[in-house]
Amino acid sequence: MTEQIFDQSIGLILDIRLWSGAKNLKAEDLQGSQLPPEELVSLGSKRIHDKRALKPIQAVRTKTVNYLESIAVSLYSGKVWLLPENCIDEVEIALSGFANEFDTAVNHFLENFHAQQQQWLEQNKQWTSILEPYLETPDSVKKKIRFQWRTFRMGSANDNALAETVTEDVTHSLLKEVSCLAAEAYETLKDRDRATPKNLQRIDRLASKLRGLSFVDPGVGVIERELSTILESRDADGVLVGSDVFYMARLLVQLKSPTVLEELLDAARKGYQYQFTYDAVQSQAETPAPRPKPKPDKQSHLPDVWF
Repeated sequence: MTEQIFDQSIGLILDIRLWSGAKNLKAEDLQGSQLPPEELVSLGSKRIHDKRALKPIQAVRTKTVNYLESIAVSLYSGKVWLLPENCIDEVEIALSGFANEFDTAVNHFLENFHAQQQQWLEQNKQWTSILEPYLETPDSVKKKIRFQWRTFRMGSANDNALAETVTEDVTHSLLKEVSCLAAEAYETLKDRDRATPKNLQRIDRLASKLRGLSFVDPGVGVIERELSTILESRDADGVLVGSDVFYMARLLVQLKSPTVLEELLDAARKGYQYQFTYDAVQSQAETPAPRPKPKPDKQSHLPDVWF
């Protein structure tokens, strides 16, 4: 299984860096009898630039991460992404588009930097003494903003122990995502007898993602096929109705349980057919979503050759 994952996947390192528009708050900044407003000071920092001006840049980063989440597995707090090898051309094109959008947003921000800075000072005249000494220039800010990525062969680690660790982490991360998304989707479907395309968006995305990542573990394919089988029952308008909504909700109840997922993977690896249960309607009653057991972050063990 380890060899299969490494043979059919590509690693991706995404490096997006933003400027916070804030500086550390110092004790002398709070010496006056009146405290700065929350808009200016919070959580040990003071804002030297209006955060609203940074939203277009932050939005591009969010879009990029959301895109990768739709097809890839995030490892080590998003530092590394594992994606199907056959998606690499699509990903390169998409990331190039996001990078261009990012650059456009950054350039627009820097072109208006001085005007925005002066407007922020004007809005906070009373606090210019704690802001002006820490103001930055467009050039200094530009050096702190970055949108870069690099792809690599996961097998370049050339370390069996590391390969096993990465394989375990890939599987764990993907199943944790399945559990969390199943819990969210269940909240959307519970007590319904009709599910619209909007109600089913999360499930569609999950099934599509699992289809592309089925090489990670035999159990991933089992989950994808079960989801797809029920989704195929939708009518011409893409709506799921009646008992099919119950079947999907009941499947989600099972998929949000880490225990069920572990049993499913064990059966699939041994070549057994896992049997999902679709019992009486009362089984659809509230079932709290068990939280996946946290695993220690192994980021420190990642090989330097990846970075």
